[in-house]
Amino acid sequence: MDAKTISAVCKQVYAKFPEVNGAKPKVKAQTEDTFLMIFEGTGTTASGASIRRTVRAIVNASGKIIKLTTSR
Repeated sequence: MDAKTISAVCKQVYAKFPEVNGAKPKVKAQTEDTFLMIFEGTGTTASGASIRRTVRAIVNASGKIIKLTTSR
């Protein structure tokens, strides 16, 4: 996966999940043409406590997000 494709996917993820904005993703190959990108960041709850946010994106080689999941 090239840097241009990673950058395009990052923009989409950052727009949807601002808690991980600026986080460099970990990229792992799943199959020949799909990749797993893991973003980790910190958000704030309504009561002011901090909470870890992990976003996992399964992306094809052309940069299309196939599946997007998050944990809190």
